[in-house]
Amino acid sequence: MRRLVIVLAALAMGAGLLASPALAGDPPVALASSPTGLRGPVALPSGVDPASPYLPQISCSPIDMPGVVKLQALVLKTYAEGRSGGISRGCTDGLSEHSEGRAWDWMVDVGDRSEKAAAADFLSWVTRNDGRNARRLGIMYVIYNKKIWSVYRAGEGWRTSSGHTDHVHVSFSWNGARGNTSFWTGKVGAIDYGPCVRFTGTYGARTSTPRTGSCPPSSGLLVKTSLGDRQYGRTGDTVAKAQVLLGVTKTSRFDAATWSAVKKYQRAHDIPYTGVLDQPTWASLSRSSVTSRVVSGYTRSEAVAYGLEHYSGSTIKRTNVGKATMFLQIALGLPAADRNGFFDTVTLAAVKKMQESAGLTQDGVVRGEEWRAMAVALR
Repeated sequence: MRRLVIVLAALAMGAGLLASPALAGDPPVALASSPTGLRGPVALPSGVDPASPYLPQISCSPIDMPGVVKLQALVLKTYAEGRSGGISRGCTDGLSEHSEGRAWDWMVDVGDRSEKAAAADFLSWVTRNDGRNARRLGIMYVIYNKKIWSVYRAGEGWRTSSGHTDHVHVSFSWNGARGNTSFWTGKVGAIDYGPCVRFTGTYGARTSTPRTGSCPPSSGLLVKTSLGDRQYGRTGDTVAKAQVLLGVTKTSRFDAATWSAVKKYQRAHDIPYTGVLDQPTWASLSRSSVTSRVVSGYTRSEAVAYGLEHYSGSTIKRTNVGKATMFLQIALGLPAADRNGFFDTVTLAAVKKMQESAGLTQDGVVRGEEWRAMAVALR
């Protein structure tokens, strides 16, 4: 009898170890073999969306993305367990897709039997068949009970992580976050790589347009200031200074009103649409804080002469960023607040106006003839 008890105890210990989330490869909890899963709103195509690569946070935006909002609602309705732990957050807690509104925390505690069962069903459904349903939803990875599974490393199964014992963390690709995947649309889409960084060392410029190709060339910072970068969620005197300059209520906290004001200011002054008080924004907003400028001391006529000599054999057009664009902005006579080296709507309007005055095609593209026309106009 004693020998039988020892054998049974050993078997029980072995079973416990196999179920332990501490072992590499094991799921975080016992997964359902035939999960109920989620029912989509449309008929699914025969094809499956491509598996997204890991797309880490590069921008800062406190907006709940539509695809994440829809999945949150569907999960809570389907399982009727747990609650939402939120989607978007500030940008002060390190790298996180929450800061771009493309991560969701489903509060289902591993210590609660019914909540754990709901989490197990969802995770089984999402990750089975090499993540077929994760791909249809645009899910990049999920974390639960100290384990992580990712669609871009699906062949490795569940890997060791940390924490997340009281919630399932779901991070989305940009296609998934926008809701542009077959689960919602019935159509297989291409991978959306998200925002692009225009000035190195700053956040990516947000856009509502999916990006399926490479980012355009970026530029190093052309202007630097004595003021530090500040993003959504930050507090302090530097934020208060910006609020005074932007004309919003002085709370010393980078809140929603400040974020909206920063975006509006950036749109009005041809600054990459980051929503962050970065160096290009500070240089425009607080010109007395500028400590260095790559292009400085040039009069308008001198900028035209420089452009005619160095850039007449190339083209400068919308979305271009760099030294050439800054010379163009000076040559066009744009206000100092708009001379940051990024070619957007303000610069485009000025180029078209110049082209109209010179009798040139108003296509917003600057070539040699535009530089020559500006030189003639200034004689």
